[in-house]
Amino acid sequence: MEKRLLRRLPIWVVAAGDLAVLHLTLLLVFYLRFGGSLPQANIAAWRSTLPWVSVTALLLFAGLGLYERRLNGLVSVMRALIPAVVGVALATAAVAFWVRGFAFPRSVLLLGACGQFAGLLIWRGLCYRIDCYLHGRRGLVVVGAGEAVRPVLEKLLGLPRSLFYIRSVTGPESPALKEALAAAEGVVVAPGVPATVKAAAVAAALEAGREVYLVPELYEVMLTGARVIELDDLPVLQVEELRLSLLQAGGKRIFDLGVALFLLVVTAPLLLVTALLVRLSSPGPVFYVQERVGYRGQVFRLLKFRTMIPDAEKETGPVLAQADDPRITRIGKFLRATRLDELPQLVNVLKGEMSLVGPRPERPVFVDEFVRAHPAYHYRHLVKPGLTGMAQIYGRYTTSPEDKLRYDLYYIRNYSFLLDLKILLRTIPVAFTPSAARGEAAGAPEKSAVIHALLNGMQETAAGEDGRKAGQTAG
Repeated sequence: MEKRLLRRLPIWVVAAGDLAVLHLTLLLVFYLRFGGSLPQANIAAWRSTLPWVSVTALLLFAGLGLYERRLNGLVSVMRALIPAVVGVALATAAVAFWVRGFAFPRSVLLLGACGQFAGLLIWRGLCYRIDCYLHGRRGLVVVGAGEAVRPVLEKLLGLPRSLFYIRSVTGPESPALKEALAAAEGVVVAPGVPATVKAAAVAAALEAGREVYLVPELYEVMLTGARVIELDDLPVLQVEELRLSLLQAGGKRIFDLGVALFLLVVTAPLLLVTALLVRLSSPGPVFYVQERVGYRGQVFRLLKFRTMIPDAEKETGPVLAQADDPRITRIGKFLRATRLDELPQLVNVLKGEMSLVGPRPERPVFVDEFVRAHPAYHYRHLVKPGLTGMAQIYGRYTTSPEDKLRYDLYYIRNYSFLLDLKILLRTIPVAFTPSAARGEAAGAPEKSAVIHALLNGMQETAAGEDGRKAGQTAG
């Protein structure tokens, strides 16, 4: 097997740099705040908070995914840094008060947070460039054929084109696979590939020392967490029932009640202002009540701030929102982009119809369509629907129902209290991503041209390349 060289900046180096930026920035602000000197009282306060803030920062950064290897470039890191720096500033203020570090002025905390954000952006940008240098321009080999591979190519074409190029092969027996693996970072195996072909492609990638990214079939998601047991001397996988235990469900309910009550109290002024803006922006009711399918298929009435004109579906019937949908009001666009329209659903959480974290509830008419297309869809109703979920933090509004179902089934199979905390924490930067809340968008003709070229044997295409360049990248 080929010997792997250092191809990524180690995570501990990134984490050490984060802590250095956080703490040295505060020292610099102290220095500037007190006219080029560092008073002993202030240094003592800074020193007393250092270990506690360091631990809090590492946990917070890890919870926000800032130490995970992502293929999405620097933008997602920048979004996550906003709540990370705010959290560190709050933790610093709390620890300073706890250790009676009264020499920690509020002006230092405020200026320090601004400086920390700028410093972390520079540091993470440097790490990004170093990673690019170590990697070079990485290739992803897509194994698959026919229409089943098209959704995978559509997703991959959204990766940063400065980092990735895509090569498409039909299977491990393809002469192009060995050549493609020589310069590739990894292999993406599309769904719908026969088991024998999938096994051979994975074996070829591992033999070449390349990473494997497998898009799982729905039944494969159900196998995650399965235990190996023995029937006599026969090893088998024991697949347990897909549900939460009584202890898990009880603990989740207690957590939901406590957090929902707290959030309703804290956000009460925001709820009042939002209600007033909705009422003044367009005629019609402030709230919009809609039937959704919840726990074990029971229909409940979901509460939202109204974001569309009254009787928006009178002419069209039930349809999904589109990008730049004319039915959405001006204030409605803002509420959808920031997820503020979902806040009234805290009432649904208190009533026990929803949870803070879980699969998002869908309308009965769409559920019927999804179940016909994907019979496993009804499994997502084995837990209460949530205000947020894995599909919301890792996907977008336009993510396909099948991909959302993969996230939902994985969440149910791997549920834990820590997973709920992780999802809630990562929901914060999603609120800073307006594109994640946009309605369905029609497929761009430029991207369709690139996908068509790949499906017809093109061997290399820059990820995200526009249609004008697509014809120049055949090879």
